[in-house]
Amino acid sequence: MKKIVLFTAALAMVAVMSKAADDVAVSETEISTTQTAEEPEYKDENTDQAILESHKPLYHAPAPDAEKDFKYWAAAVGSRLKITGYAQGGYEAIFNNGSDNSNTFAMRRVILMVGANITPEFFAFFMHDFKSGNMQEYYMEYRPCKALNFRLGQSKNEFSMENPMSPTVVDLVAPMTQGVFWLNGSDPLMSNGSGRDIGFTVYGDVLGGKLRYVAQVVNGGQINTADKNNQKNVIGKLEYKFMPNLRIGVSGVLGHGYSVAYSKYNPTLYNDNTKEGQTYRQNRWAVSGEWKSKKTGTDYYRNRCITVRGEVLGGMDGDVHSFGGYVSSSIPVYKQLDVVATVDNFNYNTRIGCQQTNFAGGVQLWLHTKCRLQLQYTYCALSSTHRAYLNKGNHSRIDAQVQVAF
Repeated sequence: MKKIVLFTAALAMVAVMSKAADDVAVSETEISTTQTAEEPEYKDENTDQAILESHKPLYHAPAPDAEKDFKYWAAAVGSRLKITGYAQGGYEAIFNNGSDNSNTFAMRRVILMVGANITPEFFAFFMHDFKSGNMQEYYMEYRPCKALNFRLGQSKNEFSMENPMSPTVVDLVAPMTQGVFWLNGSDPLMSNGSGRDIGFTVYGDVLGGKLRYVAQVVNGGQINTADKNNQKNVIGKLEYKFMPNLRIGVSGVLGHGYSVAYSKYNPTLYNDNTKEGQTYRQNRWAVSGEWKSKKTGTDYYRNRCITVRGEVLGGMDGDVHSFGGYVSSSIPVYKQLDVVATVDNFNYNTRIGCQQTNFAGGVQLWLHTKCRLQLQYTYCALSSTHRAYLNKGNHSRIDAQVQVAF
């Protein structure tokens, strides 16, 4: 823990020095600097917050000499607010070699996001999912400069490259890549499939925006609940842009979780008879990379490009190791039509070989910015041990999804 604190302090020192260097280079004209503080650019990011902040506010700011009536104050408040949202739903069919087949229409997400620029430095963010009925994210940020930002509240874990990404730009319909989904909370021991947690975050961009760092201290439990032990998890991430369309990153988690449900892959950490959990070691690591054929931001409707993203990641829960990786790609073939392919392997318990490999392929048609139709087929190949643990064989699924956003 001491080394992590010293590392975080060093990052903060680099950020402060970077800010000081920026201040020296600033000319007498402060207008552009002020506008940058009020409207930070997140064009290269693909998080839900970044997508929200790329939108215009509800109203233009009123003139300073305007009459202070209701319309003035309504415009003053509206000029600080941004609202956006999206919905994803469709059809899924699962084929288990003739037994226990299933198919259903389903809504996966109905998301509303609100952002408020309280001042040029203070920002508040709220995300609600009407499908689950839960508040997904809520936090306050203090952002004195691009190199040093502070966040307090519930947000996505920064472990891995895929987890913080908005579902509106991820290639897969369902399921998510196994390792990212499992290690960020879908493990029954954690039972936190949202990949989010509550805590304190420090992040920023230094070295001219090429290096991004993130340090988080979080509960290590479920969303919208208090911590079940006195241990906290520390998440760290570094991402470096070798060029505008190529980024490489490393991330990791050090901490302890508290088991809340039984897991076949790790049966000693939860007593299914007495329903008693326990505190256990919970460490993770990941090496990630993403390349685009050109710099596009997140508007894949107008800016057509090839994308390739891959990660190798592993974890330790108690004395059980897990390990895996994936490669995912999207390739434009005609106008707004893409071909999507993913190979995703994960070993849920390396000691006994509970391994699964998913081969996914399909197409997506971008109808508008953040609006698309998706059709994918996934074949799931299980190791013999994994088949025995799940009491099911190799299986496949078809997913069709409509995504709309505003």
